[in-house]
Amino acid sequence: MPQVYLVRHGATEWNQQKLAQGHADIPLDEEGVAQAHAAARSFFDIPLGAVFSSDLIRAIDTATAIAEPHNLTVIQDPAFREIDQGEWEGLHVEEIRRRWPDLWGPSRHFSPRPGGETPQQVRARGLEALGRAVVACPSAPFVVVSHGGTIRWICAEALGYDDRRSARLRGLGNGGIVSIEATMDGSRLVLSNLHRLDGNTPDLDDPND
Repeated sequence: MPQVYLVRHGATEWNQQKLAQGHADIPLDEEGVAQAHAAARSFFDIPLGAVFSSDLIRAIDTATAIAEPHNLTVIQDPAFREIDQGEWEGLHVEEIRRRWPDLWGPSRHFSPRPGGETPQQVRARGLEALGRAVVACPSAPFVVVSHGGTIRWICAEALGYDDRRSARLRGLGNGGIVSIEATMDGSRLVLSNLHRLDGNTPDLDDPND
């Protein structure tokens, strides 16, 4: 099966300030640029066939750092975007926790955003985009640069977890990398053999610790 590497974009100022980004198009900060180049070094010896990315600048710039050493052009797909945070966008996590206590904590991994998307919608579009990537690059390893939530729900699919159980997954830090084997069985995307490149297990009893 083709090896797929899911990479979370480097950090932004909003990540540092713990503001909900969603579709807000926030660029990488200095640390995020360094994380993007560190992620790129992980692929120097891997013959990548393609690099795909969300169409948000923080993902594009991370993907560009990975693609350039391989003389590849980043292929953008908006379906790899982060969840639309709706009314949460730009708010500090503590304000979200205060105003929507029932939707924060583990429940944010399976509950809709007020005025935004549901995790189920993000999972569906992310998997559709990943299927398109597998069809476009069926025999070589490739990279997808995406976002924390979107990667979480793709990983949940690979592990056979529903959205509620996805709350058990260990979050992926900025610049973090997960590998998955992926193939198409007719029109069905099949995912297996998920591994985190940082050596951590994907599960965590309390993902909010």
